[in-house]
Amino acid sequence: MRARVGHDPIWFAYPSARDLAVTTAGISARITGASDLAPGLAVASDFILPPVLATSPTVVAHPLRREPFRLFFPLGVLLSWAGVGHWLLHGLGVLPDFKPIFHAMTQIQGFLICFAIGFLFTMIPRRTETDPPSAVHLILGAAGPVLTTVAAWFDQWSWAQAGWLLTVGTLLSFLFTRLIAAQNRRRPPNSFVWLPISFLMGLGGSLLAGFGAANGAWALHHLGQTLVLQGMFVGLVMGVGGLAIPLMTRGEKPADGSTSRADLWARGAHLLAAATLIASFVLEARGHSGSGYVLRGSVVLLTLILGPELHRVPTRPGWVRRLVWISAWLVPLGFFMAAAFTEYPKAGLHVTFIGGLAMLTLAVSTLVTLAHGGQEALTIGRTWVVPVIAAGCLLAIGARIAMEYDRDRYFEWMTVAAAAFLGGTLAWTVYVVPKLRRAPD
Repeated sequence: MRARVGHDPIWFAYPSARDLAVTTAGISARITGASDLAPGLAVASDFILPPVLATSPTVVAHPLRREPFRLFFPLGVLLSWAGVGHWLLHGLGVLPDFKPIFHAMTQIQGFLICFAIGFLFTMIPRRTETDPPSAVHLILGAAGPVLTTVAAWFDQWSWAQAGWLLTVGTLLSFLFTRLIAAQNRRRPPNSFVWLPISFLMGLGGSLLAGFGAANGAWALHHLGQTLVLQGMFVGLVMGVGGLAIPLMTRGEKPADGSTSRADLWARGAHLLAAATLIASFVLEARGHSGSGYVLRGSVVLLTLILGPELHRVPTRPGWVRRLVWISAWLVPLGFFMAAAFTEYPKAGLHVTFIGGLAMLTLAVSTLVTLAHGGQEALTIGRTWVVPVIAAGCLLAIGARIAMEYDRDRYFEWMTVAAAAFLGGTLAWTVYVVPKLRRAPD
């Protein structure tokens, strides 16, 4: 029997107060300094191990510590199949019901967070010239999303959020120790102030949502939900985007941060933008959703234009770089669409979620994998996987919007959306995963 339509497919929830209480074989990589990079790999130079760490026996002995994305990218796509695949199976009549809460939690707190962990664990040490993640970081970083996903499937919400708190705590520990150590080596760019703020939103949002549900404070519950499911990853886009967007699309390296007055003002501007972003969620929780979406979209748009200069078109060739650029534009666009069509805000929000966050994640991870695998020539070509990923995500967006406007065929459109997204991620898997095991030439 079909599950009743009525649950919100975006938001996770806490049903009751009671519920609240590597493969390393064959993976090796040449340790290369930025000065040794081929011209085609210059775009990824801030993601390659700097010479200061090249003599570390720990780095040499543990490839997954040096390049953690080789573990976390495949794990992330597996969790995305769990989060979306059961929708497809329900639409085909294989499963008797569908789990919208499980879907939302797994897509955000499983799929996207795994890709974020893999990217940050790889990039932060290279950019700041600090130690790579420890074995404990890798184990806890992988265990948290898996625990959240499995617990959510069995409706064990307190265990699911315990896994989430483990994930966020691990990331905060990693970030703070590396950013503090970087003060004596190489300072990160100014936009990196968004990184700890983003994970604090994820941590605080989870606690607020749980407290609100346990005490019947539903405005706090909603505020917590939006901070976790939107605020954290939007903050990560603006933090990492300050480095990745100009580097990947135009080959321009953002300057290191400093203690100059100009840089202090720049970091202050980022903090003000972060406070404004949080204020947009408060507005929404207090019933002013349209104003909240407009404010949110404006903060994202202005930050991406004034920081990484998103308005500048890519100058480096390659379809994958253009997909990074287009996806970044869809993040604020979805919020403006949600504000324009307030009767069906989830339609606009899925432009942000699927077209912005998910498609951006797949594009960036493709570029990182090719660069680290010594296949930089593929990053400047017309790689077949790029239009397939784009088509899958865009079709999923269209079908997900139709789910809101054509409720009589809700499950049919859900099946199309799930199949399209799974098709895009399957293409990514076929193309990228074999390259994750390939050492640079």
